[in-house]
Amino acid sequence: MEIMGRGLKQILQESPCYFHIFSKFLAYRLFGKKSPLYGSADIINVCNLHCTHCYWWLNRKENEEMTLEEWKEVIDNKFKRQHVFIITLVGGEPTLRPDVVELFIKEFPKRVCLVTNGTKPLKKYNDIYFYWISIDGTQEIHDKIRGHGAYSATRKNVMDYVQKNGSKAYKDIWITMTINSLNYHTVSDVIKEWRQYSNKIGFQFHTPFAKGDPLWMPFGPERTQVIDSIISMKNKYPDYIINPTKQLELMKKNWGGHGTTPIDCPTWAILSVDHMGREKRPCCIGSAEKDSMKPICEDCGLGCYSVLVGYGFRG
Repeated sequence: MEIMGRGLKQILQESPCYFHIFSKFLAYRLFGKKSPLYGSADIINVCNLHCTHCYWWLNRKENEEMTLEEWKEVIDNKFKRQHVFIITLVGGEPTLRPDVVELFIKEFPKRVCLVTNGTKPLKKYNDIYFYWISIDGTQEIHDKIRGHGAYSATRKNVMDYVQKNGSKAYKDIWITMTINSLNYHTVSDVIKEWRQYSNKIGFQFHTPFAKGDPLWMPFGPERTQVIDSIISMKNKYPDYIINPTKQLELMKKNWGGHGTTPIDCPTWAILSVDHMGREKRPCCIGSAEKDSMKPICEDCGLGCYSVLVGYGFRG
């Protein structure tokens, strides 16, 4: 038996963590107390790709990086102090800082998700929760967004990882697809292409930082049709597509806020820091800089927050 990739033995070992999570749920339901459930860290300010849809490049200003000792302080003073459960490591490209990845996995065994473009060889970590591999469609579309050769490099590295690390290695590979105006028609193709090499797949929609963003897929019949097709495919692949139906239904309309102000979105539920350990605003794709560009909340398609809204959490 597995629940979101976690076996019974692992769940029992993590019982203290579940106590804290349950306490937070209860405090929110009974008293409206808001305390972060999850964490997100941009562990590096460098990336080997320049994807056309990536929010990170919009606000990138500095090249500084923190030392391992400084990251340990962030872990202790922010994430552990507030008893966050799952930590998602992003960047930039986080695999370019393997020392920081290893530190987080040591401090949060089986509770670290590593988001990567997959163009670099994937290291086997015994205590990682899973890799989030970013796939943006079929090879032609993926390369159009991420650059020529990106798809073949990612595919090779995933296949090498699965083939070299035992029969259960595929469980470490989860696919994340951000749906946009270029790739929405490739959803079923992505499922067919990657299902045999991965454990789960999750979908979200491109979130714009400016009105008129050509990659944003407007609310309307076409977007609704894409979402309905994913809901239909959940019946065929119930253990593969992780998005709850309630979350997918939310994606058909504005669920998060007004303009660049989050309203219903529970941004408080994810403690997000940038590459210098500063807390990001208003959410994990925001910035710690006051004069930075902000995501348009009323057009948001992020999965990490909408899934919480689907379960009754509000901002």
